[in-house]
Parts: sequence; C-alpha cells; structure tokens
Amino acid sequence: MGDRVQFPGAWQFPQGGIDEGEDYLQSAKRELFEEMGIDNSNYVGEYPDWLDYDFPPDLKLNSHLQKYRGQTQRWILFYWNFSSSQCKLDLHEREFLSVRWVPLSEIPNLVVPFKQPIYRKIIPFFQDLLDTYLKGAK
Repeated sequence: MGDRVQFPGAWQFPQGGIDEGEDYLQSAKRELFEEMGIDNSNYVGEYPDWLDYDFPPDLKLNSHLQKYRGQTQRWILFYWNFSSSQCKLDLHEREFLSVRWVPLSEIPNLVVPFKQPIYRKIIPFFQDLLDTYLKGAK
C-alpha cells in the first residue's frame, strides 16, 4: 500500500487511468511501474467486474479530477515478493510518500472511508486468488 502525497494518511493501492491504445491490463502494469517502480511482478488475476465509487462532496480534488464525480475501476492482482524498500517511488510524478506491506485483511481499515466498500469487496476475492497462486508456486 502507498501513503498518498496529496492526502497523507490516505493509504491505497496504485491506480490510474487507461491511456489511448492501452487495454486495462497494460494500463495496470504501466501504473504499477510509474507509481512504485515495479516492472517484474506476476499477474495473478482480477476482480470480475468493474467497480465504481463517488468522490465525497467535501474532497479537495486536483484540478484535473474536479470535472469527475468519481471513478470506475478494474482491480487487478499482481504478485511481487520483494522488500517495500525496493520500490522506486520517484521514477515518474511521485504519488506516494511511502509504501509498506500490509496483510490483506487489514487493508480496508487503512483506506479513506469512501473507498472502503470497494476494498471490502475485493479483498476476500483477492485473498482466495493469492492463496491459490501461492499453492501453485510451491
């Protein structure tokens, strides 16, 4: 998880938009590299549906986000088994102050309240995907 530069204490997974000519999987790999410097992860799986959330009315958004009501996202799980200190947070425009490993079960309690419902939905699904992936990797 990363602690957002613009909103310290707002922990989240890397995320971002899909550039023209990309599919969502290419976009996820690019965002993971741009935000955390990770380019050697393994694709594990993805949540089967696109998920939406709205920005709360009192959220102070960056100027480029002010025209949006919220976001629609595709959630993809990658496996990367290295120290969080190996993340390179300033390869692109820095989005995270710091990163850390967090047990999946604890993650929904660390994110901002308006994103918690999505995290609570994906975490059990991702835990099952991860457990299956790790059993196959042994």
